[in-house]
Amino acid sequence: VSIRPSVYMAASSDNAVNASAEGPSLRTVVCGLSLPSCVFNSSNPFATALEDLQALDASAAGAVATRTACPGFVHDEATMKWASPDGANTINCLGYSPLPFEYYTGCLPQLSGAKPCWLSISGSAEEVGAMVREAAALAPSLPGGLAVEINLSCPNIAGKPPLAYDFDALRDYLGTVFDAGPPPPTLAVGVKTTPYFYDAQYTGAAAVLNGCPHLSFVTAINTVGNGLYVDVATEAPLLAPSCYGGLGGAAVHAIALGNVRRLRALLRPSIAVIGCGGVDSGEAAFRHLLCGASAVMVASALLHEGVGVFARVEAELRGIMASKGYSAVADFQGKLREPAAPQQRAAAPCAGLSPPAINGRSGGGGGSG
Repeated sequence: VSIRPSVYMAASSDNAVNASAEGPSLRTVVCGLSLPSCVFNSSNPFATALEDLQALDASAAGAVATRTACPGFVHDEATMKWASPDGANTINCLGYSPLPFEYYTGCLPQLSGAKPCWLSISGSAEEVGAMVREAAALAPSLPGGLAVEINLSCPNIAGKPPLAYDFDALRDYLGTVFDAGPPPPTLAVGVKTTPYFYDAQYTGAAAVLNGCPHLSFVTAINTVGNGLYVDVATEAPLLAPSCYGGLGGAAVHAIALGNVRRLRALLRPSIAVIGCGGVDSGEAAFRHLLCGASAVMVASALLHEGVGVFARVEAELRGIMASKGYSAVADFQGKLREPAAPQQRAAAPCAGLSPPAINGRSGGGGGSG
């Protein structure tokens, strides 16, 4: 089984490149974990095998995140694919990692320990609860610290929407995950959400997440679902024999920023927000941080450049910070300049006024001329 695209190993790695000690600092603290840089990878196909994780560990990334492990998931090479139709965006119908949770708990102790690890998981509430407890036992042995990210963005229950959209089910799910008690202080636990699009979704999600005292962070967003790219040459979906997939890259950047900003405003301060979506440059990372993200994750740009993308994005971000006189991320994080509220004009009294003239005639009649 091919567990990740072969282009990854051919891409520029720059494994020996580390964040420069000169210029503004990109250090940040997320849910008690100290990151040497606020830029790292999201859970994605380029974090599948041990060699992928080792390359990320040796890169300038501020942490190492694994691909999502889900008990019982079976990878189908024939139907589960990804594509980059324009060299900037991605679309995929890959699902979870073909490797089990136990594979990743065995991999993480083999890394350097110089930076935190993000262990991505999914499954039933009972399965996730058991994995959280196993991660809690592992955490003290990892010098850089450990966070567990529960992926709520993919359907886990047949015939029902993703948990991140079903707030009653999500409340019950989190209750079962933490039924055995809170995670220990050595383990941070958070969730990865779907993109939200309207007020009731934001407030509904925030109410449930704020109501779970054991959550330390929220990653926003996962891919935008049900995207469709058509191959003009074949006149068929690019992901054929599959059709629809999750869209990532620059195309979802504005949606991701909106989610980061709205969730940061609605969630309690103790829940960190991690921005994910279209982080392909220092400017994109700066926007996420300005909107309230404590750190940012990279996925599609990692596909195109390999792990050297982290050094480039960080250098660009430092350049922006230096040009603005910022010496640390905290100098501008969450300080988006809100536009001034428009002045409200007093409504004119309506009594006794005739309808406006239309085409030189009174607008009072309802019939056609």
